[in-house]
Amino acid sequence: MQVRNFYWYVLNKPIGHRDELEQKLSAKPFEPCMSQQLSSQGWVSADSSGDRVYEAHGAQLLMLKQEKRLLPAAVVNEYLQQKVEEFEAAEGYSPSRKIRLQMKEDLTQALLPKAFTKSSRLPILIFPKQGWLMVLSGSAKSADDATAFLRDTLDGLPISLVNTDNSPSFVMTSWLQNPVAMPSDWALGEEVELQDAEGALVRARNHDLLTDELSVHLDAGKVVSKLHLIWRENVSFLLQDDLSIKRIKLLLEQEEAPADDGSQDAKFAHEFALSCNWLVPFCQALLSAMGGLDKALAASQDRAFRG
Repeated sequence: MQVRNFYWYVLNKPIGHRDELEQKLSAKPFEPCMSQQLSSQGWVSADSSGDRVYEAHGAQLLMLKQEKRLLPAAVVNEYLQQKVEEFEAAEGYSPSRKIRLQMKEDLTQALLPKAFTKSSRLPILIFPKQGWLMVLSGSAKSADDATAFLRDTLDGLPISLVNTDNSPSFVMTSWLQNPVAMPSDWALGEEVELQDAEGALVRARNHDLLTDELSVHLDAGKVVSKLHLIWRENVSFLLQDDLSIKRIKLLLEQEEAPADDGSQDAKFAHEFALSCNWLVPFCQALLSAMGGLDKALAASQDRAFRG
């Protein structure tokens, strides 16, 4: 399992031990879409063990499987146009909006059983000791939907989006203005997005970020909303001003899985171990670079986890 993107949350209190999680996730297993269902979701095992909570290296992995029926609006509208034309020919006038809506609903229900389905898996990582939860997705809506389903599964999910004492936008802007002030393990990449108070954007990609051209925009009051960074000459990623992480790429050669066991489970376990090994120190370093957790959030988490 390789980490490419994630949305990052802080647990406001512990959410239970492995056995508790396993029991609750088992009550909402994945089931394929019924013939009249547009979508379905539920929990599955990350490997062949059948367990819905994979625990190793100080982390717990939950796997949400989602299935959707592919029924393009263009297909429904094409059939709808045929129905409208048949109605006009039979009745001599155009159907009302109410009749059109009913036609569309009837067509959707008739076409759904014939529609293809597409499934996907969405990993959710929990680090109980650190009090973190990460949805490994590049989509805010996908992360929101996943945490909503997990909240429903657990009868509550005490999380907040990670927030730091210093504004990420402020820190990224200061780094771009003065790279020498960056912490020693951090370096600028080749991509940036600048934004002003009115929402005007300037984007540069595959670009030297220390040019006078970008300095002009900074002097005009624009601030950084996205910045390509490199950590420890290994982790290349795009940091956004909401602290979501996109397009992660490991630059250094990684240790290969043991050759004596070519099973999928062995490969998965190896990749999971490698991901946990860099992910925790990376997030700790990022929090430190941003001034640490927001003080109120840190105090609340400290009370909940350390009593």
